[in-house]
Amino acid sequence: MAILIDTGVFYALLDREDVNHLDAVAVMAHTLEGKFGKAYTTDYVILETTLLLRSRLGAEAVKAMIDFLNRSGISILVIDEPIFRKAIGLLIEMPERLSLCDAASAVLIKELNIRTLASFDLRSFSGLVANIIGKGYYASLSDEEKKRVEQLSWL
Repeated sequence: MAILIDTGVFYALLDREDVNHLDAVAVMAHTLEGKFGKAYTTDYVILETTLLLRSRLGAEAVKAMIDFLNRSGISILVIDEPIFRKAIGLLIEMPERLSLCDAASAVLIKELNIRTLASFDLRSFSGLVANIIGKGYYASLSDEEKKRVEQLSWL
């Protein structure tokens, strides 16, 4: 059992004004508590997230992201050449809906038999990944769990 965390979850975790912020906090809380098994992300996701954070929220958000990652225990998968080539092949098949980052994540999910993707990007991943959590995750929680999640702060 394992989970791969996508860019949007990291971004929304750091941007308290993001519409998906509470979903991201809830997903991350349960991820760090081990609910989904081993937690992974990729070097591509980190690259994409830090670029997005810097452009929208500034350099301090990038520092907060790196600090959070270092403390989180989330394992970072580095895209090697065989995965890159498979991701390029998938990107060529679906250039209208996938970025290279998303294609690499989809390939890794299949190759490593990762059961769950934490993402808000349903358009890109629908049909490629069986179990996507993210949008509406917070709303699905009990009132007691919502209160607990609202009090969490890692940053």
